[in-house]
Amino acid sequence: MTPAADLRRRLEAAADPDTKAWFENYLKHVIPYHGVNTPAVAKIVTEWRRAHDLGSLPDGDQLSLARSLIEGRFAEEKFAGTLYIQKYLLKRMDPDRILDVAEGLFTAGAFHDWSTNDWFSVRVLGPLITRHGGPVARRIAGWRGAPNMWQRRSSIVPFRAVVRDEAHHPTIEATIAVLVTERERFIQTGIGWVISDLSKAHPEVAAALVERHFADLSREVIRRHTKYLPGHEGYKAGITGR
Repeated sequence: MTPAADLRRRLEAAADPDTKAWFENYLKHVIPYHGVNTPAVAKIVTEWRRAHDLGSLPDGDQLSLARSLIEGRFAEEKFAGTLYIQKYLLKRMDPDRILDVAEGLFTAGAFHDWSTNDWFSVRVLGPLITRHGGPVARRIAGWRGAPNMWQRRSSIVPFRAVVRDEAHHPTIEATIAVLVTERERFIQTGIGWVISDLSKAHPEVAAALVERHFADLSREVIRRHTKYLPGHEGYKAGITGR
């Protein structure tokens, strides 16, 4: 049995029908689940890696294996591949090799729901920006013009990891300026997440972004993602009648 097939067997063995039903209902049935919660997936990945001595493989082979999992049909397989990169490869590999794989995954349509997309953004892409700074940040921000909507979302969501660092503010501002004219909800809420986090660390910067792009921000973003800003009530009043 191949390592990938064995991981799927382990996930299937740990599956719970109630957990499966809850997750699939929560995600509005856009992606199937085996029915394994996140801590259990993490434990399974650790045990599986040890059982197959995967750490002895070249890093490139381990990255290819993680990619094959993310290309899988079930959410937990995508989580497992993401966790593998985060835990075992992120600190070891050239970031461009990981980003090459990321871009291939988007092109192949491996991400098609917000949950697995954001897992990858928060657990892999954000830490890459934190560790490697400007060159990685600019490459990821460059995805704002990508044909794939989930890749465009991932051009902004990973910057949640670095909103406190003013060196990244110009890149964040430039990326939002491109994305904000889109009506797509998941692009808007990706922007909203970053504005919300930015408002806790640099409220004046967040407020300037809201005011600059107010006409293009969705009602949902104004209502939910500006709540830490002093002008929140005024912003809400300003969207009445939209």
